[in-house]
Amino acid sequence: MPEEEELFEEKNVKVEVKEPEPEPEPEPEKVIEPEKVIEEIKEEKPKKKKRQLSEAQKERLRENLKRGRETSLANRKKKKKLKDIEKEEKSRAEDEKIFENLKKKLKPKELQEENDRLKAELAELKKPKPKPERPPTPTPDVAENQKVEAPKMPTIAEAPKKKVLTMKQKRNMLKGL
Repeated sequence: MPEEEELFEEKNVKVEVKEPEPEPEPEPEKVIEPEKVIEEIKEEKPKKKKRQLSEAQKERLRENLKRGRETSLANRKKKKKLKDIEKEEKSRAEDEKIFENLKKKLKPKELQEENDRLKAELAELKKPKPKPERPPTPTPDVAENQKVEAPKMPTIAEAPKKKVLTMKQKRNMLKGL
């Protein structure tokens, strides 16, 4: 054994053994009664004092409320009218689109009818027209009894006046061309 002691002495090592510290035991959770929680919450919220209004203030607030309700009603009516107008315009646009589609479908029939009508008019125009009967030429005896007057020649002073035509009359004249 003395050898062992020497060995330890030579090394001068101290061996320290640490004992583990005991873990602290978890504390049991505090059980809070619901009544206490409600009381605590109530205590935290301070109550607001109700504002005392005079009769004049109450009347003014009622008037403001009445005006606000009237304005709101007017605005709602206005918006409803605008929506109705938009809905009607949309409906008209849809109806117009449907009408155009139907018109496109019926167009070949219309063209055929127009072509038939034009062919009928052309056939009428091609028919020989009956020549108007001329009145019989007067015999020389009758011609001698009638006086033949020479037409008056207009002089420069008596230049024929041109009749001024209105736009409607001009349009009617050009209509047949």
